[in-house]
Amino acid sequence: MLGQGSYGAVAQALHKPTGTQVAIKKMGNIFEDEVDCKRILREIYLLARLKNDFVVDIFDMLEPRDPENFDTIYVVLKMSESDLKKVIKSAIYLEQKHISTVIYNLLCGLKYMHSANVLHRDLKPANILINEDCSV
Repeated sequence: MLGQGSYGAVAQALHKPTGTQVAIKKMGNIFEDEVDCKRILREIYLLARLKNDFVVDIFDMLEPRDPENFDTIYVVLKMSESDLKKVIKSAIYLEQKHISTVIYNLLCGLKYMHSANVLHRDLKPANILINEDCSV
């Protein structure tokens, strides 16, 4: 398990055909609340269409075993090493060049999203995925 969010839990997994490390986001009871359901569908729709180095990639989406009767979906995302909240809380010392790179990459992602007329609306350190090379 990597973490728990508003709409589900995220676990690390191995995509066997490619040997790629991925993150699987499990979202349950998706039809319980209409507003939440719309938000989940909007997130999936946008992530599937936003193609940029600074926006997380949807790797795959698992088809429900029973398409007529399901309430849980699994979205397979590109794996990131950490999030900015964990980095800030850790004992890791970031030099100015690391901080500048993270901020630059974050702003590039926001600029791309804004150019697609998308506002994040929940931008916080825990939602900023980051890798050891400071890519966001």
